Amino acid sequence: MSNETTQTETWQVEAGGEVFETNFAEMTDWIAQGSLLRIDRVKKGTLRWIEAGKVPSLTEFFNAKDNALPPPPIVTTSSGANNVEVLGPIAASTAPMPPDDIGDLAVTDAAADVCAMHADAPVAYICDTCANAFCKACPNSYGGTVKICPFCGAMCKSVAQVEQAKVTEQIWHRSSTEKFGFGDFKEALAYPLKFKASLGFGAVMFAFFSLGQSAVSFGGMFMLASAIICFLMANMLTFGVLANVVDNFSQGKIGGNFMPSFDDFSIWDDVVHPFFLSIGAYIVSFGPLIVTFAVAFFMIAGAMSPELNGMRNDASRTINPDLPYAANATQQSQAVRELLNRTKDQQEKRVADLSEPPAAIAGQANVSNIPPGLPPAAAAEEKHFQDLNNMIQQSRKAQLESAIGKTPETIAKERSALVSKILGYGTIFLLLAGLSLLWGLFYFPAACCVAGYTRSFTAVLNPTVGLDTIKRLGGDYFKILFMGLVIGIISAFISGLLGLIFGAFDLPGVGNLPAKFIGSLFGFYFSVVFSCVLGFAIFKAADRLQLYKS
Repeated sequence: MSNETTQTETWQVEAGGEVFETNFAEMTDWIAQGSLLRIDRVKKGTLRWIEAGKVPSLTEFFNAKDNALPPPPIVTTSSGANNVEVLGPIAASTAPMPPDDIGDLAVTDAAADVCAMHADAPVAYICDTCANAFCKACPNSYGGTVKICPFCGAMCKSVAQVEQAKVTEQIWHRSSTEKFGFGDFKEALAYPLKFKASLGFGAVMFAFFSLGQSAVSFGGMFMLASAIICFLMANMLTFGVLANVVDNFSQGKIGGNFMPSFDDFSIWDDVVHPFFLSIGAYIVSFGPLIVTFAVAFFMIAGAMSPELNGMRNDASRTINPDLPYAANATQQSQAVRELLNRTKDQQEKRVADLSEPPAAIAGQANVSNIPPGLPPAAAAEEKHFQDLNNMIQQSRKAQLESAIGKTPETIAKERSALVSKILGYGTIFLLLAGLSLLWGLFYFPAACCVAGYTRSFTAVLNPTVGLDTIKRLGGDYFKILFMGLVIGIISAFISGLLGLIFGAFDLPGVGNLPAKFIGSLFGFYFSVVFSCVLGFAIFKAADRLQLYKS
């Protein structure tokens, strides 16, 4: 502020039951004239009323008046590059102060370094209301931790709390004024490198967990269990870092280590809880894709069941040719009985048809494969014998196939029908799987954001919370998707390059272990970068997400 602004800064003085608006310079004149007394109440801006004699910047003027000395000169002090001029007596502190403190300097300038009641004691507490500074002995204690101002009765905060509050306020001011962009992506790429020890330790752990997943290639239940455990541990490590980064950034705690602090390390908070959060994120993102594949598997398996039964019959026929025939004997006997019963019924119908008019009989014998020119009764008889012949041929064919196997024509027809059925299902499930995959890739960053700033498993599983987060992030969310795509492309390129470099070490079953190990080191780094991208996006949208400041 300039000297002119300070001179005209608004104060209020209550005297004689009336309130007068004035400024700091005019109040010093009133003190010299005896018009403003120590017991008169004054107020600066929106601060509380306080006795004029308890305002540190006016104390020197009252002392000069009481001792019949000339008032101290009013000087201005500069705060360096910010060019801040502060009005006060010559005893005021000349130490540079950050711009956020300027609003209260007219009250606190004389007490910036020493207690307002003991000039030889350092400051330990500052009143929230009247902004007076006190040493450890001055504030009244309540409950051991609450400090009360001896002047106005308001609560006091320690100097460390006040400084932290100022830093936090500056951070939140940055979140509300800066927009999320590619500058944050650049900062996210450099952020893990600030903590090289944590980066190296975490990357090596992740690499060993990744190599442990190759144990499944050795076979056996123990190897399979070991591979699953390594997979879960790798997932817990990366998602634990993600949850920690997003949680800290959402609270404005930027600049801290991306790894959870070992000072307050908790198995539940830093290991188990992030694991369940990751499970929730995967379920809500890729659950539809998993369900689609499961339904498709059971549908296709049901369609292939007759073909599988035929394959089992062929296999059993190779072992014992009599088994398929014995298995089908009951079915063949039933078919013969049905054929005889049908023949009996047709014979009875023929007898009944002898009394029908010729036109009716001719209508029954209207079959394309019966030679023309036959009498109606003969035509009906010919059709009946053709049906019997077809049934006998089909029965003999079934008996023959049950004994020596299906003919190539039958196998071709059954497989053609099976392929047609699978293709009919496949088109539908392919479309559903594609849509489910797109949903998972689109929604997964939102699920990670919700997991980080809510730390709630139920909130992660609720897609409405994630969709609301996407809505509030707006265009920033598509920037996140693009940055995630760039990270994925870079990671895939490095993995491919490592595969070419260490191609000679590619072993059957276990794969390329050196390439997998080094690739996992880069993989952990990129997972931290992605976590920082999400953290910066949430931080810059803190006002839109209505996050609580702490």
